[in-house]
Amino acid sequence: MKNNKFKDIKMSGKKRKNIKLVASIAIILILGISIYFLNSFVMSNQSKSDSKNVSGVNITDEKKVQVGTEKGDLAPDFSLKDINGNTVTLSKLRGKKVILNFWATTCPYCKIEMPELNKFYQNNKNDVVLLAIDIGEEKSTVENYLEDKGYGFTILLDSDAKTAINYKVQFIPMSFFIDKKGIIRSISNGAMTYDEIEEYYQTISQ
Repeated sequence: MKNNKFKDIKMSGKKRKNIKLVASIAIILILGISIYFLNSFVMSNQSKSDSKNVSGVNITDEKKVQVGTEKGDLAPDFSLKDINGNTVTLSKLRGKKVILNFWATTCPYCKIEMPELNKFYQNNKNDVVLLAIDIGEEKSTVENYLEDKGYGFTILLDSDAKTAINYKVQFIPMSFFIDKKGIIRSISNGAMTYDEIEEYYQTISQ
């Protein structure tokens, strides 16, 4: 009887050890599975966050365009009055193609170029803004020169020549072709023919 009781006690102890072992293994498996799914969840969220950043919410690879007077630069802003006293601001023309033409009434090459500019403007006035900026002259001088010329484009007065200085204009005529984003795409030094104006214009029509 004693031997049987001892055997029963011994068997009972082994069962308890087996149960504890199985329970420990089960707990370890549960913890492992939990850690795996938790890690997957965290990685998934991180991946989504990175995806948002890459899509442009927080990360930008685009370089800021600098203000300057070279091709590829953002054209310097200015505000000038036209012949009628209305103020024209370049930055307010964003979304439109713009040609800036620096000139003066005393410039012989400007006199040759202006009819060509006017012809081009008349053929494209629904698609472009042409600003002819007179440098350093009185309004009355410019008005007298323009009398009976019939030019349809806008004449601006840079009476103190500050805008010309900002654009580093050293000789005239000089023209800047500016796209809808305000970026200088082409620069012409000297008088242009109609065909040359068209050729430069193509750089802001793409």
